[in-house]
Amino acid sequence: MNRCERIAFVLSLLLFALCILGLPRLVPDPFPPGTSGEEVEVTVPPGTSASGFARLLREKGIVTEEADLLAWMVRMGIDRSLRAGIYRLHPGSPWEVAKEIRETRPRGFQRALIPGADWVDLTRGVSEDVWRDALSDPSLFPQPLRPLLPPKPEERLAFLLPDTYGVPEGSEGIPNLVRAASLAWWNRLGAAVQRGNWSRDTLLQRGILASLVEREVRSDEERPRVAAVFLNRLTRGMPLQSCATVVYAWKLRGEKRSTLSYRDLEIRSPFNTYRHRGLPPGPVGIPGLESWRAALEPAREEALFFFLGKDGKHVFSRTYQEHLRAQNALARKDAPSQGASRHTEPTAAMGQKSAPHLQEGDPNDP
Repeated sequence: MNRCERIAFVLSLLLFALCILGLPRLVPDPFPPGTSGEEVEVTVPPGTSASGFARLLREKGIVTEEADLLAWMVRMGIDRSLRAGIYRLHPGSPWEVAKEIRETRPRGFQRALIPGADWVDLTRGVSEDVWRDALSDPSLFPQPLRPLLPPKPEERLAFLLPDTYGVPEGSEGIPNLVRAASLAWWNRLGAAVQRGNWSRDTLLQRGILASLVEREVRSDEERPRVAAVFLNRLTRGMPLQSCATVVYAWKLRGEKRSTLSYRDLEIRSPFNTYRHRGLPPGPVGIPGLESWRAALEPAREEALFFFLGKDGKHVFSRTYQEHLRAQNALARKDAPSQGASRHTEPTAAMGQKSAPHLQEGDPNDP
């Protein structure tokens, strides 16, 4: 071997050694050691994509390379089977975190919005500020609904559809709940809203009306008729005299009323539709789907009065005299041996309770 050949041989050995020693530094290890640390809890809302999940984990500090994690999630098939829920994951390499996701069963969660639930109910377990912040954020509502949203958070409750949603419990889940429930509302009612060409103010008025219908009526088939009665009274300048508004007024004061007395009707509150004509200043609860439909498309109805019969159905009347006769007939049927009273312990105008709605005299008097 001549001198040049020896030099070439030595250089080849050096180059080979350099490649062997330097390759690990030049080519990243697909399975690098993870970062030590405690578990981190991560909430994945329903509908979250794999890329959104990877971004969330990077923001939580569980991984540093979002793109690498997403690549491993796709390679392992996690992107096609990602489940919403609450995960507890250890910080680590993208491969380690993806493997842990694949082997982890997230804790599920559900939260129900009950038809008729009001501001007091919703803020019983979660602070008012959390609800106000979520409802004040227009980005949580569907884009087509945003121009129609009323300004006050309490008013926007009417635009959440009651149902059970997969969101975390407590304060953390409220923004997700608002997003999911408002999207469900728009998906079910958006076409009717667009068809009716409602303005922001008129749509809120129908939302308030829907909340009254929700609290006053048990039967879905009667909701359009009751909505029509309220609208008829509004058109004629008559007080609505809805028990639901009085119950809510007392509830805002921290007092529960399951039945109402004449004295209860005297409560000084803008929500008391015995004292104030027109609609109350806001919804008295979250309207259900059928109550909203009734408010947007009420029945053709001439009645101005209704009361709840013993069979759970309402009796409708066009005049106050008809209304009293119907109540007296019901009283005679219930107590034939006692003779007929002038009218029942009376629910004279409307409502679901056995409370008086109108005293004798002018039926338009508040």
